[in-house]
This record gives sequence, structure tokens and C-alpha cells, in this order.
Amino acid sequence: MTKSTIKDKRRQRRNKSTITSNDELYNISEEVFELDETPEYVEQIQVKTVERKRFRPLIGAEYDYKEMAEKYSERNVAQQLGNYRQAMEFLAHATLPANVDNDRIVDRLKTLIYDYPNVDISSFVNKDHAIVYSWMIQNMVRVFGEKYLGTVYTLGGGIGLIGAMLLDTTLRIENIRNLDINGTCKFLADEMMKKEVLDNWKFKASTQDMFAVDYAENNLEITLPNGSTSKAFKEIPGLVVNTNISLLQNQDDWYDMIPDTRKIVLIGEAGDIDLHRPFSSSQAFNKAFPMSFEQYTGVITVGKKQYFMKIGLK
Repeated sequence: MTKSTIKDKRRQRRNKSTITSNDELYNISEEVFELDETPEYVEQIQVKTVERKRFRPLIGAEYDYKEMAEKYSERNVAQQLGNYRQAMEFLAHATLPANVDNDRIVDRLKTLIYDYPNVDISSFVNKDHAIVYSWMIQNMVRVFGEKYLGTVYTLGGGIGLIGAMLLDTTLRIENIRNLDINGTCKFLADEMMKKEVLDNWKFKASTQDMFAVDYAENNLEITLPNGSTSKAFKEIPGLVVNTNISLLQNQDDWYDMIPDTRKIVLIGEAGDIDLHRPFSSSQAFNKAFPMSFEQYTGVITVGKKQYFMKIGLK
């Protein structure tokens, strides 16, 4: 075992040319630091670690408000801390256009993670999505400006982050519909956007399949928290946003469903083992989705992935 007094440590660190010794301050002190790193000593230290698994698919389930509210609100400190860490990473890389009040996204995530600590949100709240969504929304603001967009449909919208970020911009949006067949996504999206849900459904999540949507005039029914189904109502999607185009098996069939001149935002990806239809280049992506009026095309690299985007009128 090696013992080293404070005075010895000071002498070792002392630079005579720039530092004046303060050894006299310790003359009356015999305190020592014990540097004991024997195997026996180390074995006495109990270290608990929590493995942080990132980007796990969100639990897929049929929407059941009561069951999910009970299950996801259970105490889970390790998961909750992991979610807070993911939120910090997301917010550190999320950027919106200048002069935009985006404080609400902070409060939304904080409340969601506090109320529901027992669910992993890392597959949506992460650095990659923050960068891609910010890139998309910044260009949407440039392209659409003060144009009235009406009702926005976000397809494969997950837990509602795109909708939350859109409502923190100056875009002229009437309503947002967050479509995702995952029941957990519907639950979390509505909970994160609770204020807008209660505001005459300015935001509302649904598990309607994107291939069952009538993009000319959609007939929408919503499963309510009490298990009943809302009265069907019709609305016209003014803008369709699909950030998961490379995950679709029947991309062409879906794109054919979009009416001509409908405002649309598409994002695809380059090659990946999990993609049904990756794109080799920005040119290949643009060619796959012809538009009557192209307002923006671009590419961005995030980590090792490339994303392609196209905004315009079908």
C-alpha cells in the first residue's frame, strides 16, 4: 500500500518557475490519502450498470388507453433517466428557423417523460431524428412561407414529434393528424400533445393505415380513450408528410393514391439492410416521385446514413 501526504502531492505538481509553494499551510496536517487498489479492495466495491439500448423499436400494441396509462406510468427510474438523456440529445440537435418560439417542445418532452417513465422512446427521440426533422421543417418554412396549409397529415408520425415541431413554427396550419398503426405511438402522441388534443382536436393521433386514407377527402374515425369510436368525419388533407417512404413495400401504389397538385413532403434513405426500397442517389429518389411543381430537392448525411427530401405539388 502506498501512502502519499498532501505535501508530497503538492511537491510533485509544483512548477518552481510559476507557482509559489504553499506547503506551510499544511504543516499542522498529517492527513493522508490511501491509494489502495489491491484486488481484495476492488472486490468490495459494488458497481451497478444499466445497459443503454438505443433505437429499439417502440412496443407495438393495440391502442388501449387504460392499460397503457397504467403500464407506462409505472415507476422505472433507469428507463426514465435514459429517456431524459435521449431528450437532451434530441433538443441539442434540433434547430428551427430564426425568431421561432420553440420552447413548447421542451415542455412537451419533459411532461411526457415525467408522466410515463416506463416506456422506451429512444427510437423516436434521438439525434438522427432531430437533425432530419429540423432540416425538413426549415425547408418547409422556406417553401411554404405564409401559404395556408390547412390540415396536415403526418404518415408514420410516431409519437408526434413532427407535429409538435410544426406547431412551434409560423406555418399556417389548421389541424395536424398523426397517423401511425402502432397503438403505443397513438397513446404517447396524444399525451404529449394533450393541450392541442383538447383544443377541438387541433392535433389528433390515429391508427388509420396510410393505405386506407382517402387523400382527396378522408373519412376519419378515432378510437377514444374510453374504447368507443368517434363519429366519422370528413376532412381534406392539405399537406401530406411522409418521412418513411423507404420503409414502404408498395411505394408506387401509395404515391398513386395522392391526388395531383396536393402539397407533399417526402423523405427517403440510401441503402440499408432494413429498408424495403433504398435509393442509390438523390437523382434516383427524385425520379421515383415525379411532381408537377418541385419546390425543393436536397440530400443530407447524418452519421453514416444519407437522406433525400422532396417538397412540392404532386
